[in-house]
Amino acid sequence: MKALTGLVIGAFALTALTTTTPALADGHGHKLMEQVEMKVENKAHAGAIAKRRMAMRAIGGNMKTIGGYLKANKGTPADVAKSATAIANIAKVVPGLFPAGTGLTRYPAVTGAKPEIFADSAGFKKASMMMASAAENLAKVAAAPNVGKKEIGMAFGGLGKSCGSCHKVYRKKLKK
Repeated sequence: MKALTGLVIGAFALTALTTTTPALADGHGHKLMEQVEMKVENKAHAGAIAKRRMAMRAIGGNMKTIGGYLKANKGTPADVAKSATAIANIAKVVPGLFPAGTGLTRYPAVTGAKPEIFADSAGFKKASMMMASAAENLAKVAAAPNVGKKEIGMAFGGLGKSCGSCHKVYRKKLKK
C-alpha cells in the first residue's frame, strides 16, 4: 500500500509540476537533473532532490509573476489567480518530495533540506498545507470580480509569510 501511495503522490507531483509551470518543460528540469546526478550517486535520491528543486523553482517563478502584477502592472488578476493555483497544487505535494535520507545531512552541497523536515514530518506537512491554503485564498481573491490590487496584495502577503515561516524552520539556503 505504501508503494502505491508513493507512486500516486509521485505521479500527482510530476503532473502538478509539469502542467502548472511551462519553465519545467523548457529543458531546465533536465539540466538541473544532470547537475544533481553529478553530485548524488544514488539515482532515487538524485531524482527526489531534482524534483523538489524544480518544484521550488516553479513556486518562485509563480511568485515572481504575482509580484510582477503587483509591482509593475504586468499581467492581470487572472494571471495572479492562475499562478496562485499552481502554487497551491505544488504545495500540496511538497511533503512527498522529501523522502528520508535526502536532506542536507547527507547531501550538504546539493540540498538545503534541514533535518527538521524528517524529524518533524507532521509539522512540515502542516506548513506545506498552510501554504497551499494561503495560495488558494490568493487565487480566490484574485478571481473575484472588480478586485483591487490592495486585496490581492494582502492575500499575497499571507502567502509570502507561509513561505518564509517554512523556510525559517526547514530550509538552509544553499551557497551559490
